[in-house]
This record gives sequence, C-alpha cells and structure tokens, in this order.
Amino acid sequence: MARVITIASGKGGVGKTNISVNLSLYLASRGYRTCLFDADLGLANINILLGIYPEYNLKDVILRQKSIKEILIRSYYGIDIIPGSSGVEMMANLDYEQIDPMVQSLSKLDFYDFLIFDTSAGVSKNVVSFCMASSEIILVVTPEPTSLTDAYALLKILSINGFKDSAGIIINQSKSSQIAKIAYSKLKETVQKFLQINILPIGIIAHDSHVLEAVKAQKPFVSLYPNSNASKCIKNIANQIINNKAGNIDNYSLETFWTRCLKILKSPLRLSGGRNNKEAALKKSQPINFADKNVLLNNTIDSVASQESANYPKMNEDRKLCQEIRNLSNILIQNFSLLTEEIKGIRKAMEMDRNNLSEPKALSASGNKSEPEIIPLDFEAFLKRKKNHVENQTD
Repeated sequence: MARVITIASGKGGVGKTNISVNLSLYLASRGYRTCLFDADLGLANINILLGIYPEYNLKDVILRQKSIKEILIRSYYGIDIIPGSSGVEMMANLDYEQIDPMVQSLSKLDFYDFLIFDTSAGVSKNVVSFCMASSEIILVVTPEPTSLTDAYALLKILSINGFKDSAGIIINQSKSSQIAKIAYSKLKETVQKFLQINILPIGIIAHDSHVLEAVKAQKPFVSLYPNSNASKCIKNIANQIINNKAGNIDNYSLETFWTRCLKILKSPLRLSGGRNNKEAALKKSQPINFADKNVLLNNTIDSVASQESANYPKMNEDRKLCQEIRNLSNILIQNFSLLTEEIKGIRKAMEMDRNNLSEPKALSASGNKSEPEIIPLDFEAFLKRKKNHVENQTD
C-alpha cells in the first residue's frame, strides 16, 4: 500500500521541488518503489530540474484517453515520474461521470511504496486539495521571515478547511542548525497559539553550493554529489520518514486519496473562518524591537498573526482587499507629494546658486556693497616722468 506524501511550500524559491526529487531518488536507492507526481501546474519544474521533456502528461489522460502507464516516465534514476502539468487543474472540471474512471485509473498506482506529490508553491485550491487528501504532508520553509509567514498562511488555510492532522516541517537552506532551530521553534509556537494543527520537525538541509551546481547541470545532487552536506541531510530526512509513518497509513488507500482529492477540487475553497478558542484567548503581542535583527526574525510570525486575528472579523475578503488597495494608494500619493516638494526645494536652491554666480558683488571699505573701485592706468604720464628723470641726470 503506497504512502502518499504531499510536499508543499508557502512561497516559491525555497527548494521544494529539489527536495521532492532528491528525496524520491534516495528512497528508491534504498529499495523502495517510488513514484514522483509533478503537481506543479504549468511550470513543470521537475522536467526542468532533471532535463527531461515528456511527450504526454495527465492532460492526455483526461482529454485523449491515454492510460497512466502511457504517460509514466519509467525508472529515471530509479524512480517513476508522472508529469501532471495543467491536467491537475482540469480534474476540477470533470463531470461526475468522469470522476469514477479517473479515480480507478489513478488508483492503479497503489503498488508503489511511496507516492510523492510535488505541488505548486503558495496557497491555491490544488495545493489545499492534495494536502487535505494526503495521509502525510511535508511543508518546506527557509529561515527567512517571508517564508515562515507564508508557511503559516498555508497552514491557516488548511486549518480553516478542516485539516487536523500533523504536518512535517523541513528547514531548507539553513546556514547553521541553531538558525534552523530558532525558525522552527517560532513557527511551532505561533501555530500552537493560533491554529488547531500540530507540526513536527522532519529535518534540516544545510546551505550547500553543490545544490546550485547540480541544478545548473540538471542533475540530482544526491547522485552528482552523494557525499555533500545537502545529500547527507536528505538521507537523514528519508530515514526519519521511513521510521516514522503516520498512524492512519494502514487504513489508507489510493482510491480514498483520489476520491477525497477530486471532491475537494470540485468544492469551493474556504479562505476565512471565525476565531477559534485559541485566538479568542490571545493577548496583544509585544512590539518588535527593530534594533535587534534576531528579535525581528523571531517575532515576525507572531506580529503578522496577531494583526490578522485582530482585524479579521471586521470585513470580508473583498472589503479587506479594497481597503488594502486604498491604503497603498494613499501611501503612494503621500510619497509623491513629498517627492514633489523635495524637487521644488532643489530647483529653488539651484536658481539661487545660479543668481549668485552670475551677479558677483564686492564690499567697499565701509563694508557696504558697491561697485568695485576703478584703478586708472596712465601710460603717457609714466613715459613723461621717465623722460624728465633722464634729462635731469644728464644736466
């Protein structure tokens, strides 16, 4: 029975696809039958990362009656790959008569040990659907405040839509274990305060220059640089996943997964909900000390979340969006006005300098401004005096 693991991220650029690929490859090297499903809509990052160009994808299964076996990329470095592309989005538009055949077709992948879904970055119905339907989810974050706040946003949407299981966390691109621990502890603390979700540490992936070199070569770094720090981290994460499977995995089937996934895809996604008991009991968070960058990093999530819970019931999503647009417009107008005043001041100063340069004035002996004194030069008088001097010496 396949273990279905969805790997997601709150924002792009955190290395989610790279982790999905290399984790799948290492699991396969350990003898586990592994299939990687590219659920990143339209971008096909797995194709780019590995330098492969599939002829068919899930869209051909939906529109052209291709079978899953026909679109499958077999045994690439030991793993099978299903190119999903825009076909994942099209599943939301299936008629009820088409859903059952699609479920039956996708359920034939149940002979794998691991079925790993690499989803799109951010929050969308597709990402939420795969996360909600999976027996296990892994959220990839970096120690940056933007990544942590976006991860919290994704977890909140999952919570609003009824997700109550645990989510594993991988801290990627970490320069030290201490930084990773701080980032994880603050994310966990915030999630515990605001949401009915539990998060668990899966592992850390160190910042490693070999990763970028492998991306440029369009090769997986666990194969190209098996002894690199990043590869060692992937191996530790894989061992953690192997040894700690979800408690409900034995009662979970691919048919259950696809049925739930398609149901959620066809249902409206909830983006808001009332305060839970944790949010109602919160006190105002302490102000952030911007002079300390470590305090800024540690309090970013708490600050964003507390502001969100304080303002949330006042307006619906559309009104909130309009208010944000108005606020941004006001800030833009104010900045433009300040810029206009600064330009006027600069122009005035330049005109004054130009006037001072073009009209120089001198001071008289009394200190008053006047025209400079003209000193006469009488060359004829000088010659006459010189001639008289010479004649006197001759006499």
